[in-house]
Amino acid sequence: MCKFWKKEKCNHHFPELNQRRQRLEHFRRYFSGARLTLIIVGMIAVLGLIYLTQTNTVATKGYQIRDLEQQLATLKEENKKLNLQYIEQQSIANISSQVAGLNLVPAGEVEIISPIGSTMALR
Repeated sequence: MCKFWKKEKCNHHFPELNQRRQRLEHFRRYFSGARLTLIIVGMIAVLGLIYLTQTNTVATKGYQIRDLEQQLATLKEENKKLNLQYIEQQSIANISSQVAGLNLVPAGEVEIISPIGSTMALR
């Protein structure tokens, strides 16, 4: 090593070590105590805002989900009622009570005609 290394604070034989040291000193000067504190406070503020917006979004979605679940419950209840009405309308008692109001005539004796033999016409 050079005998003047400690006085000059540089290494004449290995200049890449000098560049590394200069970059490190420049970094330390740039990020001094006050600037580093300001950067950290800024990052904390940004992260706090992100946290608040995410929490607000999740809470809003929770309310929307609850409202949709209530709508689903009411629609299920209405569907049950409509199915019951459909079944009541299809019942034999309901149909037979409506026959009189439609002036329909009851069918008499039904005669079934069956073909004689097994002959069929072909085209």
